[in-house]
Amino acid sequence: GVTRLLLTRIPFFKEIIVSSFSCDSCCWSNTEIQSAGRIQEQGVRYTLAVTSRQDMNREVVKTDCASARIPELDFEIPAFSQKGVLTTIEGMIDRAVAGLEQDQPARRAMDKEVAGKIDEFIGKLRQLKEVNSPFTFILDDPSGNSFVENPQAPQRDEALVVTRYRRSPQQSAMLGLEVDAKPPDAAEDLRDEVLQFNTNCPECNAPASTNMKVVRI
Repeated sequence: GVTRLLLTRIPFFKEIIVSSFSCDSCCWSNTEIQSAGRIQEQGVRYTLAVTSRQDMNREVVKTDCASARIPELDFEIPAFSQKGVLTTIEGMIDRAVAGLEQDQPARRAMDKEVAGKIDEFIGKLRQLKEVNSPFTFILDDPSGNSFVENPQAPQRDEALVVTRYRRSPQQSAMLGLEVDAKPPDAAEDLRDEVLQFNTNCPECNAPASTNMKVVRI
């Protein structure tokens, strides 16, 4: 197989690395993206009100640590469940449909009721692409490296809300970052503690013990 790497810049965003692999033997291919920069100081959340077919064509950069949600369907793509991808809103839905359809033949053989419910949900996802009614698309990335296109940039987009937030300790740990913890003040620790160590009497050299305590005068 052959792997190709392309460093490209998305307008009003940043540089990313697009990686593609294709196998001549089985004709399988795959494309994923990685941020060309470091993890950002803050996480980012994009909330888009999808109201037209044009919104479905908005470009999306989703890193592997980002999650995507559609609250109206109670649908979520969890973080680290997919590789990073450069796609569109419609492409995100198509990938979700393809993932759900992948094991449907086996489900129909084992549990027709469950398979039927999944088929029904797949139908709802496909209906979203027609935008017969508005829905909300939320992309949340603790690393701050995901992106939803603003076609009016650099002007403000009324349909798109971008929120930058401070990561929680759990999110920092998920990204492999060290959580800054203020080291305890040694003097404060000793203030309520009595230290004891062995010594000898300076006069007769008999064994003795010395007690020491930090006090504030």
